[in-house]
Amino acid sequence: CVMMENGKMMVMKGGTTTEMNKEMTMSNGAVVMTDGSVKMKDGSTKQLKNGDCVYMDGKMKTGMKKDPMTRKTM
Repeated sequence: CVMMENGKMMVMKGGTTTEMNKEMTMSNGAVVMTDGSVKMKDGSTKQLKNGDCVYMDGKMKTGMKKDPMTRKTM
């Protein structure tokens, strides 16, 4: 998924987390921008807050937390 963490967009893939450096299009057509804005396929936009996550299928989850020891979502 991609997640807003401390004001930065992060990509979590295969157990590693890296900073998001380009926009990503999810499988449902939603486009996630590096500033945390999400443009849905219907044209509406949403702004992610710290802890908000967008999965690769485009579904959103709010308020996720990471375990600081493992940097994995709990």
